[in-house]
Amino acid sequence: MKPSRIFIIVFPIVSLLLITCGKAIEQTDNTQLLITLKDSAGNRIQGATVRLYKNAADAGISKISDSTGITLFSNLETVQYFWLAEKGCRNNRADKITNGRPLIRGAVLYGYSILSATGALKITNTSGVSYKVSDTLFNIILNDTPYLTYHKVGSYLIHSEKLSTPGIGKDTLMQIRCGDTSFIRLPY
Repeated sequence: MKPSRIFIIVFPIVSLLLITCGKAIEQTDNTQLLITLKDSAGNRIQGATVRLYKNAADAGISKISDSTGITLFSNLETVQYFWLAEKGCRNNRADKITNGRPLIRGAVLYGYSILSATGALKITNTSGVSYKVSDTLFNIILNDTPYLTYHKVGSYLIHSEKLSTPGIGKDTLMQIRCGDTSFIRLPY
C-alpha cells in the first residue's frame, strides 16, 4: 500500500477521533437539594413550609412541600445547608436538619426529615450559682445563659441540682405540649 492511500484512510479517522474526543462534556451548574418529609408513621407530609438556610443569620429560601411530601431547591451554592420544616406544631427540630456536608456542583442530593409534634423547653438560671440540669435527652451545666431545647410532645422528668451540692436536687415533671413553650426558672 502506498503512503498516500494510508494517509487518505488514516487522516479522516484520526481527525474524527480528535474532534469527537475534544468536545467538552457539558456540566450543569444546577445544584439541587431534594427534601422528603414524613411523619412518624411514614406518611408523606403535604403542605409543610420548608426553609433552607446556610446559617442562623441567613434568611434562606422557603418553599411548600408537594403532594408527595417533597420539596426541591434548585440552583444552590455548593455549601452545607440546613432546613427547618414546619406544618402546624409539627416540625423537624427533633430530627434531621442537614445532610452534614456541602452540596456537590451539578448534582442532586437527597435529604429527609421526620416531622413530629414538638414544644419548647426554656430553662433560665437567675441564682448566680451553677446548676446541673438533665433528663433523658440532655445533660447540661447551666450558669446565667438561658437554655432552649425542642422536645417531642410528652412528659419529661427534669432533674436539677446545684454543682456545689451534688446528689441533692429536685425532680420536676414537665409536660411538653404541641407548639407551646414550657419554662423552668432556677432557683425554684
